[in-house]
Amino acid sequence: MVIYEQMNDRVILHSDLNNFFASVEIILNPQLAGSPVAVCGDPALRKGIVLAKCEIAKKFGIKTGDTVWMAKQKCPEIQIVTPRHKLYSEYSKKVRDIYYRFTDKIEPFGIDEAWLDVTASRKLFGTGEEIAHKIKQAVRDELGLTLSIGVSWNKTYAKIGSDLTKPDSVMIIDRANYKQEVWPLPVNTMLYVGRKTTELFRRLNIKTIGDLANTSAELLHPRLGVMAYKLVAMARGECNEDVAMATTADKPKSVGNGTTTRRDMTTMRQIRHVTYLLAEEVGTRLRKKGLHGQTINMSVRSSDLSWTGAQTTISSPTNHPNTITEHALEIFKKTHDIEKKPVRGLRVAVSNLSNANQPMQTNLFDNKSSQKDITRLFDKIRQKHGKTKCVAYGTFLDDDMDDIEIENDDEEF
Repeated sequence: MVIYEQMNDRVILHSDLNNFFASVEIILNPQLAGSPVAVCGDPALRKGIVLAKCEIAKKFGIKTGDTVWMAKQKCPEIQIVTPRHKLYSEYSKKVRDIYYRFTDKIEPFGIDEAWLDVTASRKLFGTGEEIAHKIKQAVRDELGLTLSIGVSWNKTYAKIGSDLTKPDSVMIIDRANYKQEVWPLPVNTMLYVGRKTTELFRRLNIKTIGDLANTSAELLHPRLGVMAYKLVAMARGECNEDVAMATTADKPKSVGNGTTTRRDMTTMRQIRHVTYLLAEEVGTRLRKKGLHGQTINMSVRSSDLSWTGAQTTISSPTNHPNTITEHALEIFKKTHDIEKKPVRGLRVAVSNLSNANQPMQTNLFDNKSSQKDITRLFDKIRQKHGKTKCVAYGTFLDDDMDDIEIENDDEEF
């Protein structure tokens, strides 16, 4: 029996579907089997990059984020497949249903990854390693997909384990081997260590996870704030964050919607129009879930592919598109100069969510009640005729939007 189970530690799995989008496409079209396959966005929508690739394509050096022409240059015989996100979501749900057979403590991390706490499941299904193999076998037999699974006593090391063992394997990181397996890895292998933090660590001669584990959090606190304590604890394997229960994980932390337009936006009228359409979709989805939120986020992608943006917390929660639009545009004006930088894409999100059905103190002089009534009316129209038949409050419908076509890119976290 592995050491972490002898010491009554938690048993955490991190499960990662291998080459998920490409694998689903090969399952649905067996003729692609044995060929290099890449799932790519539509170049006509300026989303012509590789979103996923199979193992064969990887051998040609094709990477996620490569443009279509780069992928074809590396591998002329590459099979390009258009993404079908609805199908991927369906397969993701099927995989999660298999997870539920072993535990209800499941925390999704994107569409193809999840943490599972199987501590209480061992009496029924065996050790963490045995459970991992049973899950892998069930997913392979029933869906034809493969998994990489890391097994450890904490989420950080379990995630690293699944990354190290790709593809199609199980890796144990326990108290006997973590210093040999984890600590020599580059520090940016860990979650939350991005480019800027990596550069800060480099200046402090912190190159590996072990270096970070042996660094005092107090030394990093002036530069990283409270995050310093979390990162050091993660490196040491001492971060004991719980895996969210399935019911908690199913409730999103934010609801967002974004788009890349077919040509750059160069006027505020265009920005207002697209922002409103995105906010309207976000508001509709929030209302369907019975939620509203108090933090509005606006992200802007410029024509040079750089991102800017910020968020603001408002006085009371909302799921109303006009309110979301108003605050998103305020953020845009503060963070972006449309005259200097044309805009390629926008993303609007609402977070800090709560139950919209809870009673709230209201102001007799505001118009929220009438806004709610109008919004309910438009929801009914959308439900009956489709959302394209009804754009509430046509304030933002402008003549110069004729060739600014948008495609929704919904997301929930």
